Amino acid sequence: MKHLLKIALGLVLCLGVFTACDDDDDNAAISGFSLSTTEVAANAEGGKETVTVNSEGEWVAKSSEPWLSISPANGFGNTECVISIDEALKNEVREAEIRFMPKGQTPQVITVTQLGYGKMIYVKETKVDLKASDLYNKRHFEAVITANVPFKIVYEWLTEKQPKADQPEEDNKLKDWLWVEKKNEPVFNLESARPKTYKVRFEWKMNPEWIERQAKINFEPLKEGLEADEEITITPILVTQAASPVITDDRAGDSLAIQTIHERLQSDIAFNFSENMMYWENVTLWKRTDKDLPAPEAVGRVRSVNFGTVTIKESLPQEVKYLKYLETFQVYGNANTMLLNIALENHICELKHLKNLQIGGYGLVSLPEDFKKLGQTLVSLDLSANNFTGVPAVLTKENFPALRKLMLNGNRRWTVSSLKDTQYNKDTELGFHINMNEDPREIDQLFLWDTLEELVLSYNYLEGSLPTYEGRTEIPVWEGNELPKDTLSFLKDKNIPKILPNAKRLTLNLNYFTGELPKWLLYHPHLLDWFPEVLIFNQQEMGRDSKGAPVQFSNAPTNFEYYFKAYPLYKGKYEVAGDDEIIKPE
Repeated sequence: MKHLLKIALGLVLCLGVFTACDDDDDNAAISGFSLSTTEVAANAEGGKETVTVNSEGEWVAKSSEPWLSISPANGFGNTECVISIDEALKNEVREAEIRFMPKGQTPQVITVTQLGYGKMIYVKETKVDLKASDLYNKRHFEAVITANVPFKIVYEWLTEKQPKADQPEEDNKLKDWLWVEKKNEPVFNLESARPKTYKVRFEWKMNPEWIERQAKINFEPLKEGLEADEEITITPILVTQAASPVITDDRAGDSLAIQTIHERLQSDIAFNFSENMMYWENVTLWKRTDKDLPAPEAVGRVRSVNFGTVTIKESLPQEVKYLKYLETFQVYGNANTMLLNIALENHICELKHLKNLQIGGYGLVSLPEDFKKLGQTLVSLDLSANNFTGVPAVLTKENFPALRKLMLNGNRRWTVSSLKDTQYNKDTELGFHINMNEDPREIDQLFLWDTLEELVLSYNYLEGSLPTYEGRTEIPVWEGNELPKDTLSFLKDKNIPKILPNAKRLTLNLNYFTGELPKWLLYHPHLLDWFPEVLIFNQQEMGRDSKGAPVQFSNAPTNFEYYFKAYPLYKGKYEVAGDDEIIKPE
């Protein structure tokens, strides 16, 4: 019996020994595996964190969320691991775990906490400095904007010019010289709170003022991108533009103005600016002996200038207004004219002595209301080969009482032979188009301009029948002593309307006219001066109007016997060669 008790006691002691050994092994295993950290905090941008694994055996690690990963994810012994944290998607805190499982031992955990994005509109460069002027294709800058809310761009104009009497304070602000083209506006597709980067191109105008100007570009969050009372971080852009050089009211100022205009127009005409201005090509100066010298101080100032072919996508440079005594200004032949939609600005309207103006092939589509300021002096106006779609409203006899020559020919963006089913909109995309069958009075402001001596309307898209003006009581009757007696008598007896009575030149050729030539034209006292076979009767070759009808006058005369029958005294004025050719003696 004692022997059995000894055996049982031995078994119990041995069991205690083995149990003690197991506890020691467990403690040894836990102390043999450790992590350098058990907590990781990350910002919204995410990134990488390094953790050191100390182990005496094999281990495996696993992430609880797909936005969190570890590499390597298993190992043996001591290892450096990299925890990769993706960028946040929401404006809230999120948590995940990486669970380390040593072989045959208790797992350990690293907890990763990531902050969410706050609402933000962040600009990389908050200050922009601009030159006073530059070439058109260089007048822009790009802003890099990082945002996670949609926004609109709001401009704050910070500079005031010298105030004028009775002018509201707000009108003194130098504004609207920065903008973003519609095609360059940012498009928002914010599916998460993660910020996106936008590159926004800002255009800028040249500074016409002799003072530095500033503007602030603010970014205003749209309501649909925000919760009520939600905070948001916004950074604006401060834009500073240098002042223009001072152009003085003297000969030196004229010289600087021409150099600046030449640069901005990118004119092909070569000027040798190292020489005295009196030797510059295409520039003439006022002389003391000129009979029409506008003022004694005009001597030596610029009288006329011609800039030839140019490359520009905007109105005339503002420096033109400083050519105080300019009488003649010419510019023509802009690059890619048919693609341009240039609205003439007011600068040239400040010239008080301008008599002759040519802006041809420039890409103009409109004239400003202030253009009528030139009405008291302007004698000749050439707006040929532009992109006008009709007669500019400002061009009236009342606004331009001094005007004698008006050229509006060649206003075609594109050349088409038929106006029916054309791929271009006839009223907005083709050029100067008037259908006189639909609106017969649209041309009246030109045909009833009785002081004009030249009216050139060739090579446009004028269609329909010419107005007869018969029966309209506001049309004056022929009278006076400036015509031969037989001519005046015929005009009065036949009640022929008095249309363009002073026109020594009228051109209507290469349009899309149909119908009959009206009596006022067939029997006009100056008809033979107009070279009518070529410059009146001759319409667009193979052309068809909006209804598909061939374009031609139905009653164009083949000779002028009818004319000399009506006006016998004209036979002595003209020499007739054959049936069609009429030659006016020298």
